[in-house]
Amino acid sequence: MSKKPYATLLAGGDVALNRPRARGALGRLAPLFQEADVAFTNLELPLSRKGRPTPGKNIIRGTPEMAEALVETRFDVLSFANNHALDYGEEAFIDTLALMEERSIPVVGAGEDLDAARRPVVLERNGLRVGVLAYCSVLPRNFAAGPKTPGPDANPLRVYPAAGVNPLRAFTAYVPPEDAQEIPGRAPEILTWAHPGDLRRMREDIQKLRARVDLLIVNHHWGTSMVHDVRAFQREIGHASVDAGADIVLGGHPHVVQGIEFHRGKPIVYCLGNLIFDFDVPFFTEATHQTFLFGCTLSKAGAGEFYVLPCRAGTRNPPALQSPLRGAGREIFNLLSRLSGPFGTRMRVEKGRISILSPEDR
Repeated sequence: MSKKPYATLLAGGDVALNRPRARGALGRLAPLFQEADVAFTNLELPLSRKGRPTPGKNIIRGTPEMAEALVETRFDVLSFANNHALDYGEEAFIDTLALMEERSIPVVGAGEDLDAARRPVVLERNGLRVGVLAYCSVLPRNFAAGPKTPGPDANPLRVYPAAGVNPLRAFTAYVPPEDAQEIPGRAPEILTWAHPGDLRRMREDIQKLRARVDLLIVNHHWGTSMVHDVRAFQREIGHASVDAGADIVLGGHPHVVQGIEFHRGKPIVYCLGNLIFDFDVPFFTEATHQTFLFGCTLSKAGAGEFYVLPCRAGTRNPPALQSPLRGAGREIFNLLSRLSGPFGTRMRVEKGRISILSPEDR
């Protein structure tokens, strides 16, 4: 029997596993990932008993046994480019990478040095070569991967850790209003933009990988926590990813869903939300339970047939599919439609899922 001329992608949001039992963690979503040719998610925390807590930040981690949930679900590739990857230092970080290698789960966006963190994962599926890259714009101090050897201009008084995540830094500026005297307390304008050098490096990586693969997926850990709105630097990076050759851009980190934009006909999914988050976070709200799976087909002609499956995120229990026709699923449909509308993206319910339509679709 000949192979089908296409492959399928299914992607979920951020996964932070910390529960007594790994088996069954994805519940009824597991078969959906198992059936996909390319199943993707972001591993939001180290899975290790080693290391020491990183001071001055909120820290999370899971036990190595939680890897069984990832194996059971048959994830084909994980991003580890996020702001919790080094919560327990380099020792736990490297231990987690070794654990994933032992369990034969490819990891992208993190490594023992910058070269390793930049290295793509390339999957062979149904005659297609699918490349994956991952970057992090949410960077606690010393989380960014560095070169094996500092350059000649390196500060001899500074520590240059090599292991870390693939950095794509962003800057922020606050512009006070001109009429601040007339309206005391008025909020400043917030400007954000990507680090030019990091952006150039990302473009180079995408262009280099583009020549080797049929489909190219780029994952970004970016945005502002608990904010549905897309920041300017996210759009700058997302557009630059597509311009350089990405077919699909997938985002995470804000803990709440964000809209979907098409740029040059390619989808930019700004945030899928939390898929599993087994921690009690004081600032989390009901909105952090809203999430979705993003799916599509992959072929030599590109990616297409984009759709969303609304879900309720799992917190010490499995995430659950929601009908887009009623209740919590309908709320997610309405929210995504509202957030994506300004980008010209339209959505409609078809056959129990939400089809995503670009401005060019009729």
